[in-house]
Amino acid sequence: MRKSWKVTVIVILSLLTDQATQAQLVGYPQHYNVGAIVLSDGTQLRGTIMLYPATGVVQVEMANDTVYTYPAHVVNCVAVEEEQERIRADKLVSTLRVFRPYHVVSKSTLQSTWAFFEQISDGPIVLLRYQRPSPIFTGSMVRMSSLDNFFLASGTNNVLPLKSPRKDLLAFFKHQAARIEQYVKENDLRYTNARELAFIVNYANSLATLQP
Repeated sequence: MRKSWKVTVIVILSLLTDQATQAQLVGYPQHYNVGAIVLSDGTQLRGTIMLYPATGVVQVEMANDTVYTYPAHVVNCVAVEEEQERIRADKLVSTLRVFRPYHVVSKSTLQSTWAFFEQISDGPIVLLRYQRPSPIFTGSMVRMSSLDNFFLASGTNNVLPLKSPRKDLLAFFKHQAARIEQYVKENDLRYTNARELAFIVNYANSLATLQP
């Protein structure tokens, strides 16, 4: 009986891991009840949004149940209204979330592709967030959470990953590093918190001597 229980648990964990891996490879969908798509030609469509960040695809379901699907390269931005209770406090930047398409190189295939990133700071250097799905196991319960991955962008074809947010951000803004560190210390900010990291990038952008 005990052996059978162990086998069952292993199979369940294996299936969940496979599902999480497939979600990352195929494209983990993000569903929003209220949102809008702005196309490159200025066309706006409002409705229910289904966003696939990894595959660079977005769908909008209109009030008349018509569904339109668009690849990232014809989209200017996707704006959605998030339900605040769905976002943990340490991940909340704003209930109004804006996603933009960026041209990137896939690590697995080394091919150039498009993906959607959430813009969480102002420019000219923009802080982006990409949330990867991650299963959380609590006893017999399993729920899907997300891991924040941060990037800096100066254009749609230039996305720099912040693998170590503090180290990489200070290296990017090397001429402003000392002032940034002072600002972070004075305001007790964290480089690993999305909201606070956005404050840091906005401050760096505000510095008159910005030289990326």
